[in-house]
Amino acid sequence: MFKFSALDFSKFGIVLAVALLVGCATQTQQLKMNESKEPFKNGDLQNTAAVIQSAFKDKNTLYYMEIGEVQRLQGPSQIPSSTENLLAADQLVSRWEVTTSDKLRRSFSGASSYVLSEGFSSEYDPKPYEVSFLSQTLALNHISQGRWNDAMVEAKKMAQREKVIEELIQSQVAAVSKVERDQQANPNTQAATSRIENISGYPINLLDDDETRSLKNSYQNPAAYYLSGFIHESQGEASLAAPGYRLAIELRPQVNFFKTSIAKLDSNIANLSKKAFADTLIVIDTGYMPKIVPYQISQTFTVGGNSRLVTLTFPVIERSTERFRPSLIQLGDRVANPELVANIDAMARKNLRDEMPAYVLRASSRALVSLAAQFAADRAAQQAANQRNQNNQNSGTAALIGAIAGLITGYALQSVNVTDVRHWSTLPAQTYMVRMGLPIGPTVLKYTLPSGMTVSQTVNLVGGYNVVYIRMFRNKATVLTSNDPAALPSKSPIAMPVASGVTTTPAATPATTLPAIAAPQSSGTALDGLKKLWGSFQDPKPEEANPVVSSPVPVEAVTPTPNVQPATPSPAPASTPNPAPAGSNMEGVKPYEPPNLLNSFQQLFN
Repeated sequence: MFKFSALDFSKFGIVLAVALLVGCATQTQQLKMNESKEPFKNGDLQNTAAVIQSAFKDKNTLYYMEIGEVQRLQGPSQIPSSTENLLAADQLVSRWEVTTSDKLRRSFSGASSYVLSEGFSSEYDPKPYEVSFLSQTLALNHISQGRWNDAMVEAKKMAQREKVIEELIQSQVAAVSKVERDQQANPNTQAATSRIENISGYPINLLDDDETRSLKNSYQNPAAYYLSGFIHESQGEASLAAPGYRLAIELRPQVNFFKTSIAKLDSNIANLSKKAFADTLIVIDTGYMPKIVPYQISQTFTVGGNSRLVTLTFPVIERSTERFRPSLIQLGDRVANPELVANIDAMARKNLRDEMPAYVLRASSRALVSLAAQFAADRAAQQAANQRNQNNQNSGTAALIGAIAGLITGYALQSVNVTDVRHWSTLPAQTYMVRMGLPIGPTVLKYTLPSGMTVSQTVNLVGGYNVVYIRMFRNKATVLTSNDPAALPSKSPIAMPVASGVTTTPAATPATTLPAIAAPQSSGTALDGLKKLWGSFQDPKPEEANPVVSSPVPVEAVTPTPNVQPATPSPAPASTPNPAPAGSNMEGVKPYEPPNLLNSFQQLFN
């Protein structure tokens, strides 16, 4: 029934070893990021940035998103550095779009490897809602630096990427279905399933609340669409602003000012040059993304007539905590009434629910393959041992098969405990917005924090369009405004190499320079050797025509001293108006214990 050769056992053992080592590395990274949750909630952004630097050994997409988000929240002086890192993430996301599309469309083997390889790579595949939020955050950064044209580029990119993401999700669904049919046609993996309902004990209720069920998908962000419409309106582009407003209304029809904006769009653009007030969009981010953690469940599988209990690991998103609705937002004598426009927490839950079929299929397939290999190894070792006295030449084979069978017995089933729980952890949980017509000039902004403390500070509003961004923490907040002179880069910035192999248009390239994106390099470790050995067993892959980001000599960036916006009133710096339009823990979760394989694997080959 189960046919494996000694070489098959070797290849299988090496695959498991690499899976465990790389999987454990990604788990450790996210565990360190989870430790930064409390400092981040308290607004301790320096310590949060230090944790990010220590958690990421390789600067992948997730690193650039995390560090870029924290830098922008440190105040306007850090916006240039934040923009550099977010643009580096944006380059990698563009490359991910191309390579992932190619993998899913090239062949069944490509789709199969994509579906079954989760947890095996230090690279990071951004989640759909993270891609949307990346463009939104970059647009806000550009607005802070007075580059509304660059913000418009990001707004257009949102719509373009939505189509790509939609195609990718459809391809992933088809790939999971195709892999499941193939697994069920294989006698070794007939019991493989993609239904989370077949896994008893998974807390499906955490993915099934009213807000999550109400979402159309996990990647269309109403806040991002409205911001896109507002940016296009500020530049007089009615034909581009209208679709953004309409999509925002479609996704969040209960928001009143969304409808008002589309109704007044034509008149606003007709009177663009005559505005004698500050048309101001206030964006308020509150709350914190809940942790995504490994959740272990014991499941019974039958192989070779014997039932075995296997521990599977799945990602689980914890319950939401510390939600906060802004209770007081006041500018001058005008009191705002912010409305909830985007629930990023619910988008993350929707995304995880949509991805569960792939997670379940991976875990059940790995468990069945591991059990089948273990069963075959045990039988082969026993047969080799029985023949050893008859033919001494088989003793070496018996010893090898016996050693590998021991490896499988001790560690193979641990591979099903590798699940990727990495996520953009510094995102807010909810976004509120309100749009107001306000007097031009210095205006006192007053707001109440989640702690109940009311603080105020002065912001400067110019004629035309403005954006005031507020990120609330427990007992403090960061406030960023459009066209802030403090957010502009220094006159003589240090030149940093731009990653080669990625082409950008002049309109999409801001004044800041990008950090080098370093390609992974071999460090000569045991893991590198295992990866090379594993690669030698793989079938040759066809050449890809995708652009490859090469790695110039890395340049170590010097992080400026953070400049957090003060929470007490302070006079606004003088600025010249721009002549252009301006602007808690889940119960019952077993703690994750990553397996320690390296020592035993080294002993096997000593």
